[in-house]
Amino acid sequence: MAICRNQPVACSVIIPSYNSARTIRACLDSVLGQRTDLTYEVLVADSSSDATPRIVRRHYPDVRLIRFPRQTDPGTARNAAVRQARGEILLFTDSDCIVAPDWLEQMVQTHRDLPGCRVVGGAVVNGNPETLASVAGYLIEFSEYMPSAPAGVVRSLPTCNISYRRGIFEEYGGYVGKYYPQEDYFFHWRLVKGGEQIYFNPAIQVRHFHRSTLPDYLRHNRRFGIVTACVLKVTDLPGAFLARHPWLAPPFLPFLPFIKFFRTSLRALRFAPDIWRRPLVFPVMLLGLLFWGIGFIWGIYGPCLDDTQSFRRPTETKWARMTEAAGETSE
Repeated sequence: MAICRNQPVACSVIIPSYNSARTIRACLDSVLGQRTDLTYEVLVADSSSDATPRIVRRHYPDVRLIRFPRQTDPGTARNAAVRQARGEILLFTDSDCIVAPDWLEQMVQTHRDLPGCRVVGGAVVNGNPETLASVAGYLIEFSEYMPSAPAGVVRSLPTCNISYRRGIFEEYGGYVGKYYPQEDYFFHWRLVKGGEQIYFNPAIQVRHFHRSTLPDYLRHNRRFGIVTACVLKVTDLPGAFLARHPWLAPPFLPFLPFIKFFRTSLRALRFAPDIWRRPLVFPVMLLGLLFWGIGFIWGIYGPCLDDTQSFRRPTETKWARMTEAAGETSE
């Protein structure tokens, strides 16, 4: 372990946080316990109203705490931390994740092995498979990124287990917070359109803790559906045609949750065949996707998000506006 707060570092680990008192210790213990000789710093971008900042200040003095005066979405929090980070490689995980002991080494080594690929990430393991809702949520969000999935170039990766060369943010700007929880999907679409490659290495692993109650799970999936429709309206990603032509969508909309259910189930059976031992996961997964479908319809026909801004290469002033609007302070 080589944690450096006031010395040059090779890497920066960035963790957005909101009301993470129950999980932040396990997350930071795993990040600070890396088996590596690389120098790195850790930044927590926090907008919590619970005990999270007190925990970080008291027990993790080597961690740089960035505080926001109000609840801040993860994308905006990450942007603010990027501006203050000093590393050439920027690694991201979430406050409800536990990273593997070799996480940083695996991430950096993959960057070294693929010098032309400036975005690298890895697999997600279900950290709390105790409830049907947490398993179904894991499969819906991360079935493409299981540890048994093949390595290779992909269209997107989850921000709980990803890294970028610093130049990515200098050239493309940052995340668009209003698209949470699809801000990564939108950002990576921009990167791919710009000619970047995103590489998935399943040996790079984190354990992610999911929503464990049915109401939270259903609300999250509805939000996913709304934002997915909003993102599709401003991109050319699969499904954009329906989102952009709502008058043509009604005959197809009832089938979308079932199509997603079929594809997700196939991936689950391929990469995690033991899922058959918990057959009740499948109806819970379908219920979540029906709520996703309700959200998707709302995103197409209801009040959606504002039109996205233009994403030319940002000037320093524009990049500062994107990250400083939340009013963060560093400790």
